[in-house]
Amino acid sequence: MSVNIYLIRHGKTLGAAALNGRTDVEVAKKTQQEICQKLLEQYEFTQVVSSPLSRCWELGKLLHQTKPSLSLQSVAAFQELDFGRYDGVPYDELGENWRDLEAFWQAPEKVTLPGAEPLSLGFARVQLAWQQLVLGCQTDTALIAHGGTIRFILADVLGVNWANPKWYSTLEIANQSVTHIEINRYQGETFFKVKTIGARL
Repeated sequence: MSVNIYLIRHGKTLGAAALNGRTDVEVAKKTQQEICQKLLEQYEFTQVVSSPLSRCWELGKLLHQTKPSLSLQSVAAFQELDFGRYDGVPYDELGENWRDLEAFWQAPEKVTLPGAEPLSLGFARVQLAWQQLVLGCQTDTALIAHGGTIRFILADVLGVNWANPKWYSTLEIANQSVTHIEINRYQGETFFKVKTIGARL
């Protein structure tokens, strides 16, 4: 038995460029409608799981409204990392605090931003939610989430070092892209196959 899970990164958010983690920024309604249309045209799935943040959840609601047969569920554990004091602050307003971001990007496992969620806890949170989703997943599913969340899931599936800074700086998971993971079960074992990573809609 095989099941497909499509990891969908939300569209480009409104407002100034910032390190948006738990900050609840939105995506333009027109963009959400375009993403919804393309997803329903290009992919087949019967359930939608979403981060509760508006940039993801609004797309989930739109998919359900457009195709009411889709089930829709919000899972808080699939939210983006909380970046603490700098979460949602436009890059242009960081001033000297930019040095803190540089240190974080160079060693994200060792450097935790002020008031932020440590990378190790973020990974553990997403990993547990992902494993629970896989365990109960019996039908093709769209998971609407964030770039960091999707990287955490891929690190778990591929068995790579989630603490490697290059995993975040080099692996591109673009806005409104789809990462396709196929799940196969055989004699009680679960096997993963990564079909595409960050394919743009």
